[in-house]
Amino acid sequence: MDERSLSVSALTRVLSMAVEQIGPVRVRGELSQCRVSANGHLYATLKDEQALINLVMWRSTLRRQAQAPREGDVVEVRGSVEIYPPRGSYQLVASRITPAGSGDLAARLEALKQGLLAEGLFDEDRKQPLPFLPRAVGIATAAGSAALADIIDSIRRRFPAMPIVHAPCPVQGAQAEAGIIAALARLDAHPDVDVIIVGRGGGSLEDLWAFNLEGVVRAIAACRHPVISAVGHETDLTLADLVADCRAKTPTEAGCLVVPERTACDQILNDHRRRLNRAIDALVDQHRQRLEALATHRALVWPQQIVNRHRQRLDDLHHGLDSALEQALRTQRERLDRTQRALHLLYPGRRLRVAREATTQLQLRLNRAANAHLIAGQQRLRALVGRLDALSPLAVIARGYSLILNEDGSVVTSHDQVQTGQTLRCRLSDGWIDTQVTGQQAERLGEARILYDPNPSS
Repeated sequence: MDERSLSVSALTRVLSMAVEQIGPVRVRGELSQCRVSANGHLYATLKDEQALINLVMWRSTLRRQAQAPREGDVVEVRGSVEIYPPRGSYQLVASRITPAGSGDLAARLEALKQGLLAEGLFDEDRKQPLPFLPRAVGIATAAGSAALADIIDSIRRRFPAMPIVHAPCPVQGAQAEAGIIAALARLDAHPDVDVIIVGRGGGSLEDLWAFNLEGVVRAIAACRHPVISAVGHETDLTLADLVADCRAKTPTEAGCLVVPERTACDQILNDHRRRLNRAIDALVDQHRQRLEALATHRALVWPQQIVNRHRQRLDDLHHGLDSALEQALRTQRERLDRTQRALHLLYPGRRLRVAREATTQLQLRLNRAANAHLIAGQQRLRALVGRLDALSPLAVIARGYSLILNEDGSVVTSHDQVQTGQTLRCRLSDGWIDTQVTGQQAERLGEARILYDPNPSS
């Protein structure tokens, strides 16, 4: 084994690195020699029947404790082991101290806290600013409690005329959650309440547990008006403190946060009044100086000269207007004379008489042409009707001939197209008859000629 000479600080660093590798631990023991330094750090000894270890909890961690550790408490400490180099001793740096047996309660509280934190209910950007001077202050706490008295007393000392609306509710026990939620809802719906204080006096973790319940936390987050949480003492930290728009260390401080001091308001008003008066005086002086300057202006000193100048200008304009009107009238009169002469030359009476006579002649010629055209059309129609009658097959049939059709509707022109026993249709002058072929005999009488073809090819 290599034996090297180490300095004390080097050996301490080696041991510190080895100890820090242990990681987070949970240690159970009894607190003794508890003290809080001037810087707000907690120093104590954690011991059991056989050993002890120094314990330290830094101020930032101590402020988040729901209950301040006390001498003789049997607790469970969560933290890490470190070596303090100046003394060469190891110590337990605590991140959380809970009463022994309350581990499950603290675990549930931490789980709920992490869930609400993930939802963003504790985000600073969702928190509302407190009004400077509310119309009324709402208080949700137990009736007749010391916390209520402290809040009212601090408000009355700072602003005696401030209206206060109290919604009594239980702050501990089985009915506390529903009571706090209902009180917050009543105050949030009140027409005059602009800010709400919810809280109670100090106590153990179990006493303050109502302000760690999810229903109360969500009710605070849902309020339309800003909410101040004033639960317990400065060392008591609940989920209501985290979700509220503002946290007061004590109920008394909540009363101080919610209203300004009346004397300070009066001082501010007096300051504004003096500044306003000075501004008004300066404005009046400014306008007075301007008025004095205007009073010496030549426009006001010699107004008659200006009036005379404008009167002369008015006379010039009047004379020019008269001349312009006379010239315009002469021009329009000349145009009117020229137009009358042109109209006289273009008088339409004579032209209308000539046009009327020409129209009469054209109407007579149109009537004669129409009659001649009508007579010619009638004559042509009679000629066409005669020719149509001469060519009609019905006229031929009327002279004793008939039209014979086969069963398929074709015209029979030869005996070769029919057979014995076949039924034929014959068209006579006054209708149709059906006949049956009983015999056939060929006879050449000369060239056959079709008198009528119901389906001509062209």
